[in-house]
Amino acid sequence: MKKSLSIIFLIFSLSVFATHNRAGEILYKRIAPFTQVVGGVTVSVYKYEITVIKYTDHSDANHQVADLCEDSVFFGDGQVGIANRTNGGAALCNDCPQCGSLLINQSNYKVKINIYKIEHTYPSSGTYRIRSREPNRNAGVINIPNSSSQYFYLESYLVVNDFTGANSSPQFENYPIDRACLDKCFYHNPGAVDPDGDLVTYHMSYSRGQDGNIVPGYSLPNPGPNGVYKIDSISGLLTWCSPYQIQGEYNLAFIVKEWRKNTSGNYVFVGSVLRDMQVVVGVCPNNDPPFVNVPIDTCVEAGALITKNIIYGDHNQISTITLLGNSGAFAGASPLATLSNTTFVNSIQTNTSAIFSWQTACDHVRFQPYQTVFKAEDNGPGINLVSFTTYNIRVVPPAVQNVIATPQGSAINLSWSFSTCNPTKNPIIAYEVYRKNDCTLFTHDPCETGNPAGSGFSYIGQTPSTVNVFTDNNNGNGLTVGQDYSYLIIAVYKDGSKSYGSSQVCSKLKRDVPVLLNVDILSTSLTTGSVFVRWEKPLTNAGNLDTLSFPGPYQFILKYREGSSGPFNPVFNSTSPYFLNLATQFTHININTTISNVEYVVEFIAGTTTVGISQRGSSVFLNTIPGDRHIDLQWNALTPWNNYMYTIYRKSPSATVFNAIATTSLTNYNDTINIVNRATYCYKILSEGQYSDPSITKPLLNNSQEVCATAVDLTPPCTPTLSVIADCPTGMVEVSWTDVRPICSDDVINYILFYKATVGDIYSQVALFGANTTSFNYDGLELISGCYAVQAIDSSNNVSPLSPDFCIDNCPEFELPNIVTLNGDGVNDFYKAIKVRQIKEIDLVIFDRWGTLVYKTKDPYFKWDGTSLQSKQQVSEGTFFYICDVFEPRLKGTIKRSLKGYMQVVK
Repeated sequence: MKKSLSIIFLIFSLSVFATHNRAGEILYKRIAPFTQVVGGVTVSVYKYEITVIKYTDHSDANHQVADLCEDSVFFGDGQVGIANRTNGGAALCNDCPQCGSLLINQSNYKVKINIYKIEHTYPSSGTYRIRSREPNRNAGVINIPNSSSQYFYLESYLVVNDFTGANSSPQFENYPIDRACLDKCFYHNPGAVDPDGDLVTYHMSYSRGQDGNIVPGYSLPNPGPNGVYKIDSISGLLTWCSPYQIQGEYNLAFIVKEWRKNTSGNYVFVGSVLRDMQVVVGVCPNNDPPFVNVPIDTCVEAGALITKNIIYGDHNQISTITLLGNSGAFAGASPLATLSNTTFVNSIQTNTSAIFSWQTACDHVRFQPYQTVFKAEDNGPGINLVSFTTYNIRVVPPAVQNVIATPQGSAINLSWSFSTCNPTKNPIIAYEVYRKNDCTLFTHDPCETGNPAGSGFSYIGQTPSTVNVFTDNNNGNGLTVGQDYSYLIIAVYKDGSKSYGSSQVCSKLKRDVPVLLNVDILSTSLTTGSVFVRWEKPLTNAGNLDTLSFPGPYQFILKYREGSSGPFNPVFNSTSPYFLNLATQFTHININTTISNVEYVVEFIAGTTTVGISQRGSSVFLNTIPGDRHIDLQWNALTPWNNYMYTIYRKSPSATVFNAIATTSLTNYNDTINIVNRATYCYKILSEGQYSDPSITKPLLNNSQEVCATAVDLTPPCTPTLSVIADCPTGMVEVSWTDVRPICSDDVINYILFYKATVGDIYSQVALFGANTTSFNYDGLELISGCYAVQAIDSSNNVSPLSPDFCIDNCPEFELPNIVTLNGDGVNDFYKAIKVRQIKEIDLVIFDRWGTLVYKTKDPYFKWDGTSLQSKQQVSEGTFFYICDVFEPRLKGTIKRSLKGYMQVVK
């Protein structure tokens, strides 16, 4: 209850004491404790220090301005707190000269800063909008009508998320109070520093009112015709070029958003700050802003000293220019950058050089560059003009050192030294391993970290930060004998930073394991298939198999499996006390060679030690896809050697042997050579390959299994294009369609024409036509409405899709005259319709002028002789009235059209 009363009193006091707010923002940072133990379980604690900063107007000496010693903060979780002022006589409240801190003390322009802080613990993860609002803004703001009566509103978004980690808002190095000149470009950079190294982006916004909505009547600052008012989303440089026509005070706002990479490598929103700032625009005769030039953006290895010249000056004579550096390298972890020679009087020359120096360290390693802002400011006259420039410096982790590659069997073992650049706040989380299949060297630019594009290296795995060894066995498939391999090791940091690639190390396998040469299908069968398998022994010369280190007896164990998964099973064993006596080939019989590849490996054992296992190698497996007068062939094989050529063999229906019909370097072929539908053709593939090591036997020739297929037309013809021409008065309808044979379906033998009377009906077949007929005519039809479609049929009874509906409608007519002469002269002696076409039924009633029904009919071809239904005698002369419902047959069904009118009976 006490807290509620305090808040009510504070809000009431705000309505009494105008605070004349010029600018401000809300900042936050996470503070300890970060965890606590509840019921024996460690849980996160989301405790934050929230800082509200407000800049107030003190230019009117005759007006007492309230610098509140307390301010209300809406935390975004349904709670409200009272934040105490922490600067400028914190215990002094309201209407005192000592309250707050005087930031600017110029004639007719005085600004105080008030800083309020409060701690708050959030109940759980989520997104919270932190707000502060109070009346009033300072009077006389040009782009806010009646500004002294408008609320001053600030907000920041806090995202609490265990997955993205603790977060604190950006801090600003430059105040949101600035001055500008009419018709001179104005620049401002907030100098945002993100303590967590997050990506920061900048976005234009609007000054807000009581509920966070745009202040009523607010307008953006006017840059004049063809002028520019914008903020650079990356550097944060705000440009107003130029303040136009009206001098005075302007409020403008922008949002600074934070982004952080998640575990998927995508940037996610983690927070934002709305800054509402004020710019005072005046007249500045004979003065232009100073200038400042910085080097091009750069990258530097952590631990290096970077020294650069910053050129600044002013083209106006006799100006004193001051250069200030902030944010980026001037904020954050020590050591901070230094800047010397920062004051210059341009009495003789227009510019000079300041010396920027920064001794980088591993604590500076981060993914985002350090956006270092340089501000040059002159000394007037009247208003000091400024220019901003941003210099981006990225501090890159050094390369991993002492990478060693050692071949062993069909794998290569890698090791390296742990990186000594491993900062506590941004530690190494993994080492990534990259490989390419040659030893060509590459170079990288200073800003190319990790695995640069175009290096030829591919990612093959990683280790945690505590492990500095890795075995490359090609995911269990073994590396290829004779192939050169080179490796890079890259350190990965918590924020996504990657070190420079290590010096690449090159290696190749020893020839101390068997080398597969053949997996050749000799016969194709479900049960009695056979495969010839051959391999080469390890080499026993220097640098390869050391038989003294690996004495006999020796074994080759040939292992086999169907397909590319599952365990390998032994099928052959060659054992000898003498290495030279070991067998190097085997024919595997009585197996199924029809359903998949067959794979083999050879294990080499010396004594009781497995020296190594060959890379696995499979047979070539062929699939066929029959079609219309063609058969598609597709094949695959997993081999440690490179298959560079394939010969396609075919046995035609009348042949007894296979004949070569084509060669290709691809793994597919479409056979269209004299293929006849419903005939069976058999195929096999002979692959030709070799290892990159020229000392290994070549060429390596291996056959696939044999596969037979029957060509069959399963492809429907393409759809004919239909057109319909109709003549409503004559009842003539001409339906025609394209002959698809010359276009896409040369074996079409029939066309079927379909018709339906209305859109909602189902099609029924009208007629079947031969392939040479492409039109059909109706003549003298009473009704022509309906929809038509056509379908093509080929010689294999494949049916094309129906053509799109082509619909035509009737053109019914029905018209009644307005006079009839019932005088028996043989002219116009009957009342009847003067126009009737395509009308099946009507509902006509005729009344006399007293409303008595005298005639009715449903026949559209009626002839009324004037006899009354009531009196059975001819009606007298006069005016009669009719109502006629006409039922018109249409494409969408029967449509009723109602006619009302009168007609004159004359005798």
